[in-house]
Amino acid sequence: MRRVILRFGLLCLVLILTFNIFCGSSYASTTGNTGLTGLWEYPTAEMPEDGIGHFGYTKASPYAFYFIDIAWLPWLEINTRLSAFTSVETSVHRRYLDKAMDVKAILWHSKSPKNWIMPSIAFGVVDAMGTELMKAWYGAATWRVGKFAATIGYGTDRLNGIYGGIEWDIANWLTFKAEYSPLDYANDKAGRQRILTDDKLPSSKYNAGIVLKTPWGMNGSVSYQRGNEWVFSISQRINLKGPFFGSARKNYKTLGDFRCPDWENVDSQDLIARIKSGIEKYIRVRDVDIKLEESDSDEGGRRVLLSYENYGYSSHAEAMTRVLVVLSSVMPETDELILIHKNSGTPVVKAVFPGLLLFDIRSRTLRGEDLIHSAVFTWASRDIEEPDESALRNKAVHEFKAMLVYEPRIDQTIREPYMDRLNIDAIYNGRYYNGWGSVIDVRFPVYTHADTTDNTGLWWEKDFNDKIRLQQAALTYANKLNEKSRMWVFGEGGYLDEEWAGGNLWGRYYGHDGRWWIGARFTAMHDRDPYSFAGLTSGLLTYRNGGVYDIDDGEQWRHGEWFQAGYHITDLDLDLQADYGRFIDGDNGLKVMATRHWDDTAIGFWYMDTDRHAPGRNMTKTGVHMELPADKWFGSWFGNSSSHIWEQNTMLISTWRVHSGREGGIVRTPERLMSQLRPLAMKRNVESLLRDYCSYDGETSDSEGDREVTSIFEYIFRKK
Repeated sequence: MRRVILRFGLLCLVLILTFNIFCGSSYASTTGNTGLTGLWEYPTAEMPEDGIGHFGYTKASPYAFYFIDIAWLPWLEINTRLSAFTSVETSVHRRYLDKAMDVKAILWHSKSPKNWIMPSIAFGVVDAMGTELMKAWYGAATWRVGKFAATIGYGTDRLNGIYGGIEWDIANWLTFKAEYSPLDYANDKAGRQRILTDDKLPSSKYNAGIVLKTPWGMNGSVSYQRGNEWVFSISQRINLKGPFFGSARKNYKTLGDFRCPDWENVDSQDLIARIKSGIEKYIRVRDVDIKLEESDSDEGGRRVLLSYENYGYSSHAEAMTRVLVVLSSVMPETDELILIHKNSGTPVVKAVFPGLLLFDIRSRTLRGEDLIHSAVFTWASRDIEEPDESALRNKAVHEFKAMLVYEPRIDQTIREPYMDRLNIDAIYNGRYYNGWGSVIDVRFPVYTHADTTDNTGLWWEKDFNDKIRLQQAALTYANKLNEKSRMWVFGEGGYLDEEWAGGNLWGRYYGHDGRWWIGARFTAMHDRDPYSFAGLTSGLLTYRNGGVYDIDDGEQWRHGEWFQAGYHITDLDLDLQADYGRFIDGDNGLKVMATRHWDDTAIGFWYMDTDRHAPGRNMTKTGVHMELPADKWFGSWFGNSSSHIWEQNTMLISTWRVHSGREGGIVRTPERLMSQLRPLAMKRNVESLLRDYCSYDGETSDSEGDREVTSIFEYIFRKK
């Protein structure tokens, strides 16, 4: 088998050198067994473009990997995975499950085929946190010339020394990969048991196979590994910057090609009425008001002010871009255009555009620097920027919907580690005026895992049962302290989630462009009865000895207080945040977060260290936070818009302590409400969407060949 692989590899190399080595070709990165971009068992020095990733499954008996891999930064790839070891069975585990995270950083990225002598260079760590059963460090160098790539690297611990391999993109739909793999399986253990027994240890250090790729981003692979095992994998490509699946573009509505030469030939009131009716008909915004003013120019142009509130898009930048496209199709020559974006009737951000920008949008000749150098985004203030008093109409938006909600639970500490529940949620969302809003969510379980219906499966998560319950019912508030202030107040109260009733109060002072902020948070929480529709406990719930107990000791409320600060790195759309204070169980400590945004999509990682640590750890908890908009899941398939964003917090380490690091329930955080609306972030996202709209040529490509991957060196030393 080894001779066959070597001869085939040499034949591939000869063919490439003869026909393809100097021919440029697009290529798409492929995943290895565990999900990280690479060969089969080893990583390369390549990664997907920023915001591109894969989720999938690999069967490499007795190993099975469920993974989600993403280019979290332009030079940083993060792979989270759940590893199942089917050969390990204990009194607790039917099959051992292990959570892990792999990280890869690109030090140097070689982009030009002419500079093929200098490879891309990366380093990283496998199994960086959790049980660290397979932890190892590595460094790799990859040379890519056209359709051919060669990698050599070195790994510690189980990666076991020098490794290498080749990749050949035979066609757009087919890739061949072969590697030399000295991987050390002898010390792979779980539950004190060997994962790979002596009779299954590798008989060969060479692996080879093919990857089949589809135009819609689904890949499948088959390979022969370890000299004794056929390995199968399937993955789906995702794009956090656009539609998650595929590359469909949004359909922007216009009002026709008006092209009026000057304002003298226009009935202003008729134009205003036409614009308002068109925007409200084709764009899911409300409370549209327009005001025309004489400009100071000699030509007698106009200054146009337009305010609106987005209620139908998960991306506020998309709502503003759609308004700009509609205006560009009907507006005569204008000196200045001012858009005021509101939230629950409160002006939040003001954007000032030069009038010529509308012509560029209409003709689709927009250059990126036009928006960068000419548009000005600032915080808005009602008493200055509102078009007129009629904008203060008290119009509420009421939304009713029913949603299927699927809840998985995965825990390796129980015999049946996978549990799930399927629900139908009846939801009401209210958007009122002057910053007020509300939400009501009633959950009707349709199917619940058998081990949870009698409340024995997850004793520490009693709300995961088959009872019909009030999931949320809360009144929310978000507004400025006064008309011109950058001090915002956020509040909410009611049934905040399935575990807690109570309230949260935040105060935030933002910098002039939204780059930084400081503030504080206070919370007061009461435990909910997990078996009633909307009841509260008589005391405090406590978890011990395999059960949950309602302790009536006179105390019924928990509270917490934190000082908070945040900073926004604009070119990466990356938020850094630190909270320090008292958590609701009385432990004191620090929580730090780093959240990357792609407009309305966000993935962040957090680390918490209080004076109560997880057993055997020098910290309390770590986890991941996700915000995934329904638009990008379903809009690309059905063309529908939605303002719904699914939020999820998941712990990454498997050991935990119940009474530590708890913050209580939250309906809408200030970050969730304001992250897209800060002036710098809004400007960046509107610019990106306008560029995409103006570059539209009717065809799209799903290839990563012309997509840029940067490096740490380039970001530090060559950033403009």
